[in-house]
Amino acid sequence: MNHPHRSVSLASAKLVCVALTLQGCGVSTSTTSLSTGPEPVELTMTPAVVTAGSSVQVRVVSPSADSILVQSDDGIDRYSGTGGTLRARLQSDFGDTLPETRYAVRQNGRLFDVLKKPMKVVVCRKNTCREYFHELAIQLPEQNERSVAVTGGWSTAFTKRAVTARDKSVLLKEALNNTVWNLQAELATGGLSARLQGFYGADEKGGSLDVSHEIKQVGEGLSYGLAMHLAATHAEWLPTDQNPVLTHGTAYRASIGPSVMIKGLTASSQLGIYTDGRETLQEVSTFVSLNGGLTEVRSPVTVTLEKTFAFGGEPMIPRRRDQLERLTLGLDLVRNFALRLGMTTHRSAWPIANGTSDLRASEVYYTVGGQYTLSW
Repeated sequence: MNHPHRSVSLASAKLVCVALTLQGCGVSTSTTSLSTGPEPVELTMTPAVVTAGSSVQVRVVSPSADSILVQSDDGIDRYSGTGGTLRARLQSDFGDTLPETRYAVRQNGRLFDVLKKPMKVVVCRKNTCREYFHELAIQLPEQNERSVAVTGGWSTAFTKRAVTARDKSVLLKEALNNTVWNLQAELATGGLSARLQGFYGADEKGGSLDVSHEIKQVGEGLSYGLAMHLAATHAEWLPTDQNPVLTHGTAYRASIGPSVMIKGLTASSQLGIYTDGRETLQEVSTFVSLNGGLTEVRSPVTVTLEKTFAFGGEPMIPRRRDQLERLTLGLDLVRNFALRLGMTTHRSAWPIANGTSDLRASEVYYTVGGQYTLSW
């Protein structure tokens, strides 16, 4: 019995299916009468067309049959049972002798994306067997040749901010809405992934550069690499007139670490430094980036995840801290235009000069907007 080939491209195809399901796609069922008359044979397949990397539920019904057999044309895959009903789940690699990833073919402006595999149904009754033939339809993904994507968008940010001292005294507390503009350019090739992005708001702006270079390829489409992250953020909302510890300066981040790379997908854990112009902190960070427009099989989803934690200032218990968590999701609504959703949490702490208390700042905002992407 064959087992499904779990390759990177098939995983991407499954991701496409999930995203399309979220957009309202249903599951179709096809019923075919292989034989009529006094000895009918009915074949039902759910779904009618199986996507690469998934499976199809097959049901064969023939009243008064002694046994029923379903097999591939070469006989490698066989499913049989006694009685007048047979239920079997066939994988998309049904009848394949070796694991193989197939893609749709475009020719003369037409896309040929359905592969039909022959299957045989054998129904036996009273020591007499009859053979019937049908086809298993496989929906093939189209291989994505794009390697560059440029995305621009805007969002409305629903923001809550607060700055407090350890004694709970409040220096700032506000809730507001404002517009944030975003621009991103991304490159994904076999051995290099790079992403340059920036954002601009009324009182906060910044940008970052992520680069990951392949060091060793370990499997089909999968490789290990070395990643680097550079970022700068300028915030003007801190109440600097309330305490001299607070500043409107620009904060810089730089880190480096190992990465795992698949075309369009990069994950990395890094170590680096953070500085706000007054002091330098150690930093640990995790980055995950998925651009469905650049993966081996194109999918309508983009995701970026960023989590950083910078600390320092004390030898045992660091009191100067800066923690950032950011999640951004894009879901295609129509071709090239996507709904953009985001959530960001930013927390900071500064020790006061007398060493008896800390200042704490928190900023939480949710964004809803849209983005338009050009890729080639």
